[in-house]
Amino acid sequence: MAEVKLKKKVTLRKKQEQADFTFDGKLKIKLIWKKMKEDEDLDLDLCLFFKKKDGSVGGVFSNEYRDKKSDLGSLDKFPYILHMGDEEADGSKDEALEQINVASLDEIDEAYACIVNYTAADKELDVTYAQASARIEIQSDSGDYLEVLADSPDEGPVYCVCSIKNNGGTYALKNESQVMDLSRAFEDIPGFALICN
Repeated sequence: MAEVKLKKKVTLRKKQEQADFTFDGKLKIKLIWKKMKEDEDLDLDLCLFFKKKDGSVGGVFSNEYRDKKSDLGSLDKFPYILHMGDEEADGSKDEALEQINVASLDEIDEAYACIVNYTAADKELDVTYAQASARIEIQSDSGDYLEVLADSPDEGPVYCVCSIKNNGGTYALKNESQVMDLSRAFEDIPGFALICN
């Protein structure tokens, strides 16, 4: 019997560091963060914004931003990406989790995994992500297990954690590590304008 080994988890720690991965119809993108005390108001949202190969933009995010169920996406039709909802999925007793599933990125040139601290954005609070010990984990059906930490000490309600570049069937995950205010996110992240007034 052949010896079988799991691929090891790769953590992209430095800004602009990247790693290649593949998948064949099943990719999980997870936002995991440390649960806060009950008196601390922390509402983190995982969003995936993208630019298509034809130049148009879009995104998959909580339907609570615009009260449209279609904002969650779909696995059966474009964008072939589904946000599993704003309700925290089952994590550990100490960690919270939100998840996006991806069936295909064939039509997408580049996607951006972002965290929005909704409370901080809505109330214009100066916050950092460092205390949340947040991270984005990407698991492919090809066995790739990649992680990008979201622990910048910079202040801002939006954290562009990483990008996924479509290189014709293989994908490059890059650590973007950019914390920004809403106006910069509106200008710099393709599709972010969809959740803004």
